[in-house]
Amino acid sequence: MKIDYFREGLLKRGKINEKEIKGSLEIAKKFIERAEGNLKIKYFDVAFILAYNSMFHTARALLFSFGVKERSHFAMIKYLKEKFQNNKKILRFLEILDSYRITRHAIQYSGEFCSKIDAEEALNDAKKFLDVTKKSIKLH
Repeated sequence: MKIDYFREGLLKRGKINEKEIKGSLEIAKKFIERAEGNLKIKYFDVAFILAYNSMFHTARALLFSFGVKERSHFAMIKYLKEKFQNNKKILRFLEILDSYRITRHAIQYSGEFCSKIDAEEALNDAKKFLDVTKKSIKLH
Protein backbone atom coordinates (compact mmCIF):
# COMPACT_ATOMS: atom_id res chain seq x y z
CA MET A 1 0.00 0.00 0.00
CA LYS A 2 1.40 3.36 -1.06
CA ILE A 3 1.38 6.14 1.53
CA ASP A 4 0.30 9.64 0.50
CA TYR A 5 2.96 11.66 2.31
CA PHE A 6 1.16 14.91 1.58
CA ARG A 7 -2.16 13.73 2.99
CA GLU A 8 -0.35 12.31 6.03
CA GLY A 9 1.31 15.69 6.61
CA LEU A 10 4.84 14.34 6.15
CA LEU A 11 5.41 16.49 3.07
CA LYS A 12 3.89 19.89 2.35
CA ARG A 13 3.44 21.68 -0.97
CA GLY A 14 4.51 25.29 -1.27
CA LYS A 15 6.16 27.69 -3.65
CA ILE A 16 9.63 27.24 -5.07
CA ASN A 17 11.80 29.60 -3.04
CA GLU A 18 15.33 30.15 -4.33
CA LYS A 19 16.37 31.70 -1.00
CA GLU A 20 15.43 28.46 0.82
CA ILE A 21 17.31 26.38 -1.75
CA LYS A 22 20.46 28.48 -1.42
CA GLY A 23 20.13 28.55 2.37
CA SER A 24 19.87 24.79 2.60
CA LEU A 25 22.94 24.37 0.36
CA GLU A 26 24.87 26.80 2.56
CA ILE A 27 23.86 24.88 5.70
CA ALA A 28 25.01 21.66 4.03
CA LYS A 29 28.41 23.25 3.37
CA LYS A 30 28.72 24.40 7.01
CA PHE A 31 27.94 20.89 8.27
CA ILE A 32 30.74 19.54 6.04
CA GLU A 33 33.18 22.02 7.57
CA ARG A 34 32.13 21.02 11.08
CA ALA A 35 32.35 17.32 10.22
CA GLU A 36 35.94 17.87 8.99
CA GLY A 37 36.82 19.55 12.29
CA ASN A 38 35.34 16.71 14.31
CA LEU A 39 37.22 14.14 12.24
CA LYS A 40 40.48 15.89 13.14
CA ILE A 41 39.76 15.59 16.85
CA LYS A 42 38.65 11.97 16.42
CA TYR A 43 34.99 12.53 17.27
CA PHE A 44 33.97 10.07 14.58
CA ASP A 45 30.37 9.67 15.71
CA VAL A 46 29.84 13.44 15.69
CA ALA A 47 31.57 13.74 12.30
CA PHE A 48 29.26 11.07 10.90
CA ILE A 49 26.13 12.78 12.22
CA LEU A 50 27.29 16.12 10.82
CA ALA A 51 27.99 14.52 7.44
CA TYR A 52 24.49 13.03 7.52
CA ASN A 53 23.07 16.45 8.37
CA SER A 54 24.91 17.90 5.39
CA MET A 55 23.40 15.29 3.09
CA PHE A 56 19.98 15.89 4.62
CA HIS A 57 20.19 19.62 3.89
CA THR A 58 21.46 18.94 0.39
CA ALA A 59 18.40 16.74 -0.16
CA ARG A 60 16.18 19.48 1.30
CA ALA A 61 17.53 21.85 -1.35
CA LEU A 62 16.43 19.34 -3.99
CA LEU A 63 13.04 19.05 -2.32
CA PHE A 64 12.67 22.84 -2.18
CA SER A 65 13.39 22.96 -5.91
CA PHE A 66 10.06 21.14 -6.38
CA GLY A 67 8.23 23.51 -4.04
CA VAL A 68 7.95 20.85 -1.32
CA LYS A 69 8.87 20.96 2.38
CA GLU A 70 9.47 18.00 4.64
CA ARG A 71 8.25 16.89 8.01
CA SER A 72 9.92 13.48 7.79
CA HIS A 73 13.41 12.44 6.72
CA PHE A 74 12.04 9.14 5.41
CA ALA A 75 9.23 10.74 3.39
CA MET A 76 11.60 13.30 1.88
CA ILE A 77 14.03 10.62 0.73
CA LYS A 78 11.24 8.42 -0.66
CA TYR A 79 9.72 11.35 -2.58
CA LEU A 80 13.08 12.39 -4.03
CA LYS A 81 13.91 8.82 -5.06
CA GLU A 82 10.73 8.82 -7.14
CA LYS A 83 11.51 12.22 -8.65
CA PHE A 84 15.09 11.29 -9.52
CA GLN A 85 14.56 7.69 -10.59
CA ASN A 86 16.07 8.52 -14.00
CA ASN A 87 19.05 10.47 -12.62
CA LYS A 88 21.54 7.77 -11.57
CA LYS A 89 23.98 10.18 -9.89
CA ILE A 90 21.47 11.78 -7.56
CA LEU A 91 19.56 8.54 -7.02
CA ARG A 92 22.78 6.87 -5.86
CA PHE A 93 23.30 9.55 -3.20
CA LEU A 94 19.68 9.33 -2.09
CA GLU A 95 20.18 5.58 -1.55
CA ILE A 96 23.31 6.34 0.47
CA LEU A 97 21.47 9.01 2.45
CA ASP A 98 18.72 6.52 3.28
CA SER A 99 21.31 4.05 4.54
CA TYR A 100 23.04 6.76 6.59
CA ARG A 101 19.65 7.79 8.03
CA ILE A 102 19.41 4.39 9.68
CA THR A 103 23.03 4.47 10.84
CA ARG A 104 22.66 8.00 12.22
CA HIS A 105 19.64 6.87 14.21
CA ALA A 106 21.62 3.98 15.73
CA ILE A 107 24.57 6.24 16.61
CA GLN A 108 22.46 9.07 17.98
CA TYR A 109 19.83 7.11 19.90
CA SER A 110 21.50 3.78 20.72
CA GLY A 111 25.11 4.90 21.11
CA GLU A 112 26.33 2.62 18.31
CA PHE A 113 30.04 2.72 17.48
CA CYS A 114 31.22 4.74 14.50
CA SER A 115 34.68 4.10 13.05
CA LYS A 116 37.02 6.60 11.47
CA ILE A 117 36.47 4.90 8.10
CA ASP A 118 32.68 5.22 8.42
CA ALA A 119 32.94 8.91 9.28
CA GLU A 120 35.40 9.60 6.45
CA GLU A 121 33.19 7.78 3.95
CA ALA A 122 30.10 9.71 5.06
CA LEU A 123 31.98 13.00 4.82
CA ASN A 124 33.24 12.14 1.36
CA ASP A 125 29.72 11.22 0.25
CA ALA A 126 28.35 14.47 1.69
CA LYS A 127 30.87 16.50 -0.32
CA LYS A 128 30.11 14.64 -3.55
CA PHE A 129 26.34 14.86 -3.05
CA LEU A 130 26.55 18.61 -2.46
CA ASP A 131 28.65 19.04 -5.60
CA VAL A 132 26.33 16.93 -7.78
CA THR A 133 23.28 18.74 -6.42
CA LYS A 134 24.71 22.21 -7.01
CA LYS A 135 25.29 21.25 -10.64
CA SER A 136 21.77 19.81 -10.91
CA ILE A 137 19.86 22.76 -9.44
CA LYS A 138 19.61 25.80 -11.66
CA LEU A 139 19.82 28.95 -9.52
CA HIS A 140 19.66 32.51 -10.80
